[in-house]
Amino acid sequence: MNDSTKIKWSFISSIIASILWVIGDILIVGFHVDPAKYPLFTETYVDQLDHTLALLMIEGSSQRLMWGALLPAMSAFLFLPGVWLAFQFFKDKSKPYAWLTYFILIISVVLMPLGHADFYYTGEAFKAIYHTDPSAHPYLIEMATGFTQVLYIAWGTAIVVLLLGWLLFSILVFLNKTVLPKWIGFISPVFITLYQQPIKIMLPDGLLKAWISAAGFNIAYLIFFILLTAYYYKRAKNQSPLL
Repeated sequence: MNDSTKIKWSFISSIIASILWVIGDILIVGFHVDPAKYPLFTETYVDQLDHTLALLMIEGSSQRLMWGALLPAMSAFLFLPGVWLAFQFFKDKSKPYAWLTYFILIISVVLMPLGHADFYYTGEAFKAIYHTDPSAHPYLIEMATGFTQVLYIAWGTAIVVLLLGWLLFSILVFLNKTVLPKWIGFISPVFITLYQQPIKIMLPDGLLKAWISAAGFNIAYLIFFILLTAYYYKRAKNQSPLL
């Protein structure tokens, strides 16, 4: 397989991964829920559990939540060619900053599946509280609290590492350490995620806003890889390839 073929399939793999993760995010946490419908969480147990998280998946069927967890978790490896691709854009791949960025982005992909899949177990625990007799609630609340702690640790760590990796990549693009023009740094997943915030503020509460909130970073991934693909092949068409 020559370098051109590797690059083409790296772009394709990254775009497919982004699409699958957007779908998975929407399936598992893409809900618009009226808190007033669930006084059990917003009033009765409001001081004993994370009521915001409890409502996030309460209306999802087990099948929907299951596929929302499995689809991304089992396709995370498809992001690895995109990480390899980002590494290829460094002018000097032997420099410590290039390897550090590469390593951090690989670690982010490794961490992503657990943090995402944990939403399924946490959601099912909260649903169990809602659908069972109050006599079982103390144990279920304790269990849900433990699941919540694992979720925040796993998901939070994955997000921090992921953001750090792509922020570092953007900074190095700005510092002219890659073959990419500096403006590419402003369309990295970190910045595209930031650009979504005013859009979410302006949108009325509803399903669309819930979907964007649920899949924000993976929407950013998808936009980034589509734009990078378009730019790369536009340069190649003009006989001034980047790589």
